[in-house]
Amino acid sequence: MMNSALVGTKLQPNAIKTLKACNELYEPLEKRAGLAPYSKPNHSDNNNSCAMANNHNDQPDIASAISNQHHEHAHKSQVLSNNDNITPFFEFSAKTWSTFAHNKDQVNLTESELQKCLAFNDKISLEEVSNIYLPLSRLLHMYVSSRHDRSTIIQQFLGKSIESVPFIISISGSVACGKTTTANLLKHLISSWDNAPKVELITTDGFLYPNKILHERHIEAKKGFPISYDVKALMTFLHKLKNGEPNLKVPVYSHLYYDVIPDEYIVVDRPDILILEGVNVLQNGADYPTIRNKVFISDFIDFSIYVDAEEECLVKWYVDRFLKLRESTFNNPNSYFHRYSRMTYDDAEALAYTIWSAVNHDNLIENILPCRNRANLILHKGPNHTVDKVYLRK
Repeated sequence: MMNSALVGTKLQPNAIKTLKACNELYEPLEKRAGLAPYSKPNHSDNNNSCAMANNHNDQPDIASAISNQHHEHAHKSQVLSNNDNITPFFEFSAKTWSTFAHNKDQVNLTESELQKCLAFNDKISLEEVSNIYLPLSRLLHMYVSSRHDRSTIIQQFLGKSIESVPFIISISGSVACGKTTTANLLKHLISSWDNAPKVELITTDGFLYPNKILHERHIEAKKGFPISYDVKALMTFLHKLKNGEPNLKVPVYSHLYYDVIPDEYIVVDRPDILILEGVNVLQNGADYPTIRNKVFISDFIDFSIYVDAEEECLVKWYVDRFLKLRESTFNNPNSYFHRYSRMTYDDAEALAYTIWSAVNHDNLIENILPCRNRANLILHKGPNHTVDKVYLRK
């Protein structure tokens, strides 16, 4: 179906040197955590820029966790093959897909509103919103209407009214693919429908275990993997949502603090449509063999979207974002990644490639990409971050 020649990213020599230097700072903490220390390199330069990224927290940071993981396990490079002759999808070019926006459809979005929808370092034009996301919004409107018609039939058959339940749209894909921008755009477009539905947007980040628990379980370097989520809490939320329960609390995750904020929640009160964004929303019981649920996350989803791109593009976008965050958000003393703000450009770049190689690559290959073909629709992006192909399930 799609060309997914994934690159087998490997640890760069400079990246390994950077991680080793960082690890010298965290070794006492690693010993307390029961982690095998990474072998120390011989340094003649005590002013290594990574040494300036001193850790004042009571736990090892991700660089320390990754270096130990790399020491204990050889990096796995896997390539998933696709059968181009058998596909459950219709394939459309971006040009063809744009024709599905009917003449009466218009983008109710200004340039300033568009900028508010964009995630950090993401780029998209109003033209692409009109050509790609407006037809998608129309398609979703048809799906929601169809679900309403089916509910009417069930009510007629049962001879009684039934409670209307939220229509759940999931958006998944790799780190750095543009899930957040897609979710924000769809929330705006759906809210502009003629019937003005009540739309809520949440991410699965709030259901990550707090850093303290990840640290206690020695899985800091597995953040974003299935094992790092409180799946039962997420399932409970979805179950109550579908049952029409009001004022449901969703934990808040802070990208500044890189952690779940204690005792802070957003309230979801019986929306007409819920957009659920996260890397793990297409996974089912087969992806969590230790949790034998009769139903799973994907069973609650009414329409699923996967944002796709070749891994070499994802790596570039991730590294570019990391380097720009280093010049902005990382400078905030409250930022979890403040320790990296004074690293040299080369060391920061090496660290970003290493984090991708040791964490995001493995999560993509093992957990995220295998779920792609479960989606109802796939938005494939080219190197310039714009959608070049759309795949719609037959």
